Amino acid sequence: MIGRIHHRNGDDVATDVILDIGLDALEDDPYPIYRWMRGEAPIAYVPETGRVLVTTWELCEEAGGNDEVFGPTQHPFNVVYGDPNVMSLTGTAHRSLRNSLNAPFRPRKVNEYRDETLRATAVRYVDAIRARGAAEVCGELLEPISLRAVGDVLGFADLDDDTLGRWFRGYAAYLVDFGRDPAVAERGRAVKTEVRAHLERHLPELGERPDEGALSHMLHDGMPAGQTRSVDDLIGSVGVLIVGGIQEPAHAVANALFGLLGRPDQAGRVAADPETWSRTAIEEGLRWLSPFGMTEKRTTSETTLGGLRFPEGTEVGLVIGAANRDPNHFADPDTYDLDRDTQGHQSFGYGVHFCIGHYVARVLAQVILEEMFLRLPNLRPDPDRQPVVHGWANRAALELPLVWDA
Repeated sequence: MIGRIHHRNGDDVATDVILDIGLDALEDDPYPIYRWMRGEAPIAYVPETGRVLVTTWELCEEAGGNDEVFGPTQHPFNVVYGDPNVMSLTGTAHRSLRNSLNAPFRPRKVNEYRDETLRATAVRYVDAIRARGAAEVCGELLEPISLRAVGDVLGFADLDDDTLGRWFRGYAAYLVDFGRDPAVAERGRAVKTEVRAHLERHLPELGERPDEGALSHMLHDGMPAGQTRSVDDLIGSVGVLIVGGIQEPAHAVANALFGLLGRPDQAGRVAADPETWSRTAIEEGLRWLSPFGMTEKRTTSETTLGGLRFPEGTEVGLVIGAANRDPNHFADPDTYDLDRDTQGHQSFGYGVHFCIGHYVARVLAQVILEEMFLRLPNLRPDPDRQPVVHGWANRAALELPLVWDA
């Protein structure tokens, strides 16, 4: 038995199927819990998360595709990022703000700056550590590349890596803390204050001289001639972009490497031909160890899912990490495998809130992986240091010590 499950007031209301399990257990390794839940209680209320968790591929797809009923939650995103933000808005307001973000993230545009911005940044940072022969690549390589490349795309080319890193870590920690640590919340609020001050200094200049960054497009696109959006309009979505934009590529590469290097025969295939295998390697990593392990929803009206009633206002977690390892959809789902027959995953979310930056995240992750295998010969795990993998709402190889032939 993974946890203690009990029923309250009958069996037909989702919030009355209760699984008592702590956040620490989920963060340490959620996959045994997910395995048990998919078989025994695929829908269950977990009090420490504050929401009903949905854990099978089919049920997550069904709920995720029903935007009208399983709408976005507001509380965590509004608290962490600010209100409004592109994650918690719906309807016309959501479409207007999301459309203003589209320009730099469309596939054609990303392909234009793929080599000049994304690959060039990866090459610069990989070459900087090449002679060392060893590194903890998450903190020393992958996060810095993602900070710089995504920061430039967002429109933060004037900010140094340390500032972007502080902003990213402050927001990200606040989002996954679930209110446990007041110090985490205070740091998150301090970061938001710092971001606001930067926007207040920078937006007037962008108002006069637009550029190609996402921030400039958010300011101008879709607005009447001579008008721009305000700091209050933008700051929430800027926070979303900082966390999602920076975290997904770095964690996607880390997780792919963690799975791939555990299978030396498959790693050898990628090393021999990185450009052919990079996409498959990244996509399987996104499935196998999903960086964003859950997406939050809130029911807008009473509905039924999996035979259980969800009253209006029910907070729901669609557990992407569990759905992506559902054995009813994937054979041998706990194994990282380049040769997997079933393609696809749910790692970028669902419906109208499907990740707007998914293409740039995928492309950046692919070019990082390619350049690492091209420039770091015989890339392999460090035999003297162990990786650290942690989290459930956000899960990744947080420390990945590797060595290569310098």
